[in-house]
Formats: sequence, structure tokens, C-alpha cells
Amino acid sequence: MGNRANFVVVEDQDWQLYYSHWGGCRMLDALIGGPELALRYAASLRRCKKTDWCDPLWADGGAVVDLDRQRVLFFGEPLMMTMNERRALMDVLPIVWPGYEICWAYDGTEELAGYVGADLPPVKWGRQPELKLVRRRNNLCHLISVVEADDALRFWPLKWHLSLAWHGPALLNKLPGKGVGRIRLGMIPEGGAHIDMHRKTLGAWQTADTMGVFRALPELWPGWQIEVWEDGFEEHVSRCGGALRVPELDVIAGIDTAERWLTKRIFESFEDSPAGRIAELAGMLAPITPGFVVSADALADRGVRPTQAEWSRVLSACDQVRSAHAKSA
Repeated sequence: MGNRANFVVVEDQDWQLYYSHWGGCRMLDALIGGPELALRYAASLRRCKKTDWCDPLWADGGAVVDLDRQRVLFFGEPLMMTMNERRALMDVLPIVWPGYEICWAYDGTEELAGYVGADLPPVKWGRQPELKLVRRRNNLCHLISVVEADDALRFWPLKWHLSLAWHGPALLNKLPGKGVGRIRLGMIPEGGAHIDMHRKTLGAWQTADTMGVFRALPELWPGWQIEVWEDGFEEHVSRCGGALRVPELDVIAGIDTAERWLTKRIFESFEDSPAGRIAELAGMLAPITPGFVVSADALADRGVRPTQAEWSRVLSACDQVRSAHAKSA
């Protein structure tokens, strides 16, 4: 049990690897306060050998903080899966990290390891994510659109988390049902692919897949022209003309939601934290399960929080982004 993450600090042309048991789904807790908070966070973690990377199948997140090149590369955060919050936070982070380039690690652990020149063992997994239609249009989905040989356009809103481009061209024969010719979604998808059978092109974008799909696409789709759109849902919408409708991007709403959620999560009590819940569960099980042991990583809560000055800078950055988008509206 855990939300595992690799955390790397690069300094003086060398790097140190750390392990976080609960950071994988809350990487912003470490990064939102700027460099000083990130370094305090790293110092609170377990130092690892440079070969002891968390398996990409188990890693929910990770980050590289490169002090030499002033660059942050990270993934692993539910707030980054919904587009309003994602775009808002990617505006906030450069303000609290002045002079740094802030980047999303679209290919997850593999991309972090590659950044510092580490070699990971090959990951063995099926690479065949489930193809299941999402019936409710107000839920997140992974959107597949296909321009068929006769130039007809069809859509499939499918279960999200892993890119369905992992299936390769065989995806075209696996899509459930006939699809729909027009679609209006109540939420911007977390990712998708636009496949043009006539031109033999694939455009893919995503926010949630951490298994390295972008790097794998040339192998998965041999002979196809590949376009990587990162998190560019706008390109997907543009390619589909008026047949695809999604809500307007609302960065101000994203700032409001992200600020509320981060405040609650970062400043939660120990009892409400994952480590606190595990400690409570361990105490309940101890009398009835002799020898039951919980790892030190699972129980660790170092209390690394932003200082008052750091948190004030975060709130000020949020206000700056609100103001900028209000003026441009």
C-alpha cells in the first residue's frame, strides 16, 4: 500500500535519488513552495542507491529538481489530470520557482531516469489497456477519434488512465461499437488520440499515462506518421472541426479549486495523512496479528510543510494568475 515516488536532486553535476512512500499522488506538496521547500522535502526522505528506482509499474509519481540547470521535471498529481487545474498550476509554478523551467514528465519514471542518465530494467506489462466506453459525458475520458478511409469521422469516449494508443493499429479493429459522428463532452478529456486512416497519421496527447507511451509510439505504430501533442487538447479539437465540443478552458476556476485542495491537503493533521491512517490501522491489527510489521517508509510523516513566507508566495502567485486571466477574458 502506498503512492510511491522517486525524487531526484541534481547538484554540482551529480545527482541523488530518494524514495517517497506517499508522495506519488501529491508531488505538488513538495514543489508548490519553491526550491527551498523541495530541498527540505528531499532531505526528509530515504536516500537510495542510484540503481534503486521504484518500478515504473508501481510509481505513481516522481520529480527531478535540477539545481544546476534550474529545471524541474515531475509527474504524479491528481490535480494535473483535469485541464483547468493543470493549466492554472503550470502558470503558478514558474512564479514560485523564479528562473526555473517547469516541465511535465509525460513518460513518467522512464523520462526521469533518462534525464539523469540512469538505465532502468525493461518493464514487462501487457500494454493492452481496457477498452471500455464511458457513458456519462460529464466524466473524464480518453477520447479516440478516427477519420475513416471514406473521410467519415467517428468518436469513442473511453476509460482513461492509460493511452489507448498502446494497442497500435489493432486498436482500429477493437473499438467498442460504431462510435458517434458528433460528441459534446462536459469535461475536457485527460487525453486522447486522433487517427486518420486515409493519411496514416496519429496525433496523441495525454496527462495521466506514466508508462512511456510517447517514446513507444514509433514502435507501436510502425509506418505511421506520429504527432505528439503533449497535453494539447486544443489540437485534437481543431482536427475534429465542429464535430467535437468541449467546455471552454477556465483557468480562474482551476486556480480556485487547486488552491482550496492544496491548502486542505498540505496542512492536514497527521491523523488525516496517509501515514496517520496506516498508523491507526496498524494499531488496530497489532493485537490480532502477532508479528505484523509496517515499513518505516509507510509510517513516516516528517511534517515538511511550507513556511508562512513560502505559503504567502504561493497565494500571491495564485492571485497573479487570477488577475492575468481576468484581464485577458
